[in-house]
Amino acid sequence: MLKQKTLMLSKSLNISTFTASDGWLQRFKCRQGVRFLKITGEKLSSNPEFVYPFKEKFKEIIREHGLNSNQLYNANETGLYWQLLPDKTYVSINEKTAPGMKTSKKRITFLGCSNASGLHKLKPLIIGKSKTPRCFRNFKNPLIYRNTKNAWMTGQIFKDWFFENFVLEVKSFLRNMNLPQKAVLLLDNAPSHPSAEELKNADGKIFVMFLPPNVTPLNQPVDQNILRLTKLYYRNSLLSCVAASEESIGTALKKITLRDAILHLSSARDKLTPQTIIKCWNNVMPTTATSMNERFDDADDNVPLNILQHRWRNETEKENLDSIDSVIRDTISLLEEVAPAQYKSTDVEEWNEDVNKEGDRTESQEELDTSENEENEPPVITIPHATVIKALDTTIEWSKQNMIHISDIITLK
Repeated sequence: MLKQKTLMLSKSLNISTFTASDGWLQRFKCRQGVRFLKITGEKLSSNPEFVYPFKEKFKEIIREHGLNSNQLYNANETGLYWQLLPDKTYVSINEKTAPGMKTSKKRITFLGCSNASGLHKLKPLIIGKSKTPRCFRNFKNPLIYRNTKNAWMTGQIFKDWFFENFVLEVKSFLRNMNLPQKAVLLLDNAPSHPSAEELKNADGKIFVMFLPPNVTPLNQPVDQNILRLTKLYYRNSLLSCVAASEESIGTALKKITLRDAILHLSSARDKLTPQTIIKCWNNVMPTTATSMNERFDDADDNVPLNILQHRWRNETEKENLDSIDSVIRDTISLLEEVAPAQYKSTDVEEWNEDVNKEGDRTESQEELDTSENEENEPPVITIPHATVIKALDTTIEWSKQNMIHISDIITLK
């Protein structure tokens, strides 16, 4: 397309000797610093004209209810293919293809939520397909688990989470901080989120506020690297687990259960620092975030506020990128150890987006895979009490016949 556009431009300028060759295109890209990237995110679909009015309305809500950063919350959902690894590896120069294995489609949805001060990270809500996974037996789940047929969020699950978990956890946190029992939760306008009238506690002091349509990539704090970093930390834990195994990648991955994924995800959430979370609120309330992080020297007192804010935004964005780049570098190192290949940061970003490259599958296909996985799990054998008692009596009788010490027999009794 670029070459065709250039040819059209050369014809309009009556330049007949220009050919727009591949060599010219490569040299042009080098001169102008043009590089090839995959289009990601939804930023171009956003409505930036709605951002400023929302910020003003949000500030008014904060002033009206007397809220501070400890009482401002944001939550959002994301998908996670918890057994998926990148599809790259090294091969011999004589090999034309790299044989692989069936790509795992085991997916969960998790809901992340935290406040603007970064001091309160709520337990993530995990949504899977199985109602009672076998790997959960004798397992004290550190997170909240619910299930649906397709592992997606529903209005009822979100409503239950709001009243049974969010409200109770927020009240407990505010009580410990000696703050009034009031808070606001920022949400996007996803179809699975009930209306604002349905999401408020009895006295109406803990309520929700919805973001305008199509401003989530620009404004929503959780989307400003909180979920992205959580998933990167999770994948680092997953890779470390596979690297520590002495078995093949395929065998090691098959042994990773939903229980392991939840433990890795809980650990990933714990690695998020308050400073990282505070920075993610800059697009919603930069002035408040600035006051929480005193970043300017006395020499800046006479600098106009708009220049200070622009300078501060650039600095915090750079710090945020440095943090993410550090995690990506660690991920690449682990990937090279687990599945040797030449990885780029774009490969890690693409992997972290949890895109199903084979397209959406029908529910019947997903149910078939689920049933196959259930069949592959070892059966749980239930032993009747009568059988156990009979076995103990037999053991005691055998002990007497073989002159076992009386103290050992009493222990068995």
